[in-house]
Amino acid sequence: MRSLVVRSVMLAASATAGLYLWGRPAWLFLSTGVLGAGFWWFGRCHHPRPLALLPPVTDEDGRRQPAQWFCAQCGEKFPANFEHERLPIPRFSGFDESKATASARRAIDLEHGQRRLAVKRAGMAKRTTASRPVVSIQDQRKAG
Repeated sequence: MRSLVVRSVMLAASATAGLYLWGRPAWLFLSTGVLGAGFWWFGRCHHPRPLALLPPVTDEDGRRQPAQWFCAQCGEKFPANFEHERLPIPRFSGFDESKATASARRAIDLEHGQRRLAVKRAGMAKRTTASRPVVSIQDQRKAG
């Protein structure tokens, strides 16, 4: 909106100067028109809102491109400077074999838990039946 107002004011000023210079030499009138057209041309896009925010992506070379603003009116992309690169914090270095067995056990427990949960969600779990008391047939009377 601001851009439209500025361009309109510049065009009106150029037209007023042109009317003032109407009785003057033609080159002065034409130079005023060219100057007005130049103001219009160079002021054509100041990235009016709304802009589109393009997400961070990885390009075909494997390099990470940061988030970018995109102006649909002129097609220009420029960086959105609210994301900062985070460097990894080294917590440890090397390999500790004593932790490998516990880690493998936790991985197996996690896999069994996920499998049990998947079977339960699928409705394929074994149903527990109410167990009835066992009646001994030794003490039964024989018919007869």
